Amino acid sequence: MKGIVLAGGTGSRLDPLTRITNKHLLPVYDRPMVVYAIDALREADVSELMLVTGGEHVDDFRSLLGDELAYGEQEQAGGIAEALGLARDFAAGERLVVMLADNVFGGSIAPTIRNFGRQETGARVLLAHVRETDHLRHLGVPRIEDGRIAEIVEKPPDPPGRLAVTGLYCYGPDVFDVIGALEPSSRGELEITDVNNHYVRAGMLEHDVFEGYWGDAGESIEAYYEVIERVRRPHFASDRTRPIPLRRFGDARGWLTEIARTSGLPKPIRQTNVSFSRKGTIRGLHYHERGQDDLFVCLQGKARVVALDRDTGETFSEDIGEDNFAAVYVPGNLAHGFEALTDVLMLYHVTEEYDPADPDEHGIAWDDPRVRDLWSTTSPILSERDSGS
Repeated sequence: MKGIVLAGGTGSRLDPLTRITNKHLLPVYDRPMVVYAIDALREADVSELMLVTGGEHVDDFRSLLGDELAYGEQEQAGGIAEALGLARDFAAGERLVVMLADNVFGGSIAPTIRNFGRQETGARVLLAHVRETDHLRHLGVPRIEDGRIAEIVEKPPDPPGRLAVTGLYCYGPDVFDVIGALEPSSRGELEITDVNNHYVRAGMLEHDVFEGYWGDAGESIEAYYEVIERVRRPHFASDRTRPIPLRRFGDARGWLTEIARTSGLPKPIRQTNVSFSRKGTIRGLHYHERGQDDLFVCLQGKARVVALDRDTGETFSEDIGEDNFAAVYVPGNLAHGFEALTDVLMLYHVTEEYDPADPDEHGIAWDDPRVRDLWSTTSPILSERDSGS
């Protein structure tokens, strides 16, 4: 399997930063933007790479990256699909992993590439969670029916979901025939969304959902600096609190449920705990300075998970359990806790074993003004430690 890194375009959305250089050569914290894409592919064992960029920038990329990569020149901005089409000879009939050079993933893309390797035909895309509706209006958003992508809508005014298509695509060698049959869009470009929708119509587009941080550093000036801020955090690979849907299967005998998918987690699980809490109990807020993360699952009853970014004041809350069977992944550098909305049986996986001789446990008051209104109770049942936080 070969990798294609697409680093073309005019960079107009990052003007004036791009007046003297290609946007993918701009620094993102401690290295050029393009290096994140190359490192992500190599970490996933995709080592034979080609980079496609505008002809005037090829020498700049070669000076940075050397001759271990092949290089392709796009004469003018003709769209992502056109740039990919330039890699036909390099592909030489092999399957491809294509990555946009301004995409930054806070975790491994290897699970998606492994899944594509097991896929006999068709294409595969990687989706990511996007909470903000305004942000979704600038992205490709899939409409999902019965667990499959039914259509990808480009820049929808009314997004059909909360997932977006990232800049990671996997194709078979037939993709070049698909590109050859495309008509230019109203922008005069060959659009990658049209390529992906071809596979949708053929019933041959599979997908995965990335459960880590994803950012598009080339989307805007604001997005560029937001990605830099994320990358420079100590826990970059796992600094986003998010719900993870779980599957439960039931019949006359009872039910079977999954409680974790480690392939989608930024760090391995090292310990699992179970607690019972009576209705009205709040456990927290706690945080960990050495990087322990938590994965909460409500096995019985209903609980509210609350998290607080101590630096920005940003908060998160999600009710899980009876009406929403999901896990919630919480990076340990965020203050976090949960409220028992009913009597609850809570399971939580953690990424570090507890050391009673040197516990990495720190607290913030449950009624801190930044989270006080997120709880349903004003007089919770608390432990001695939490009541004195």
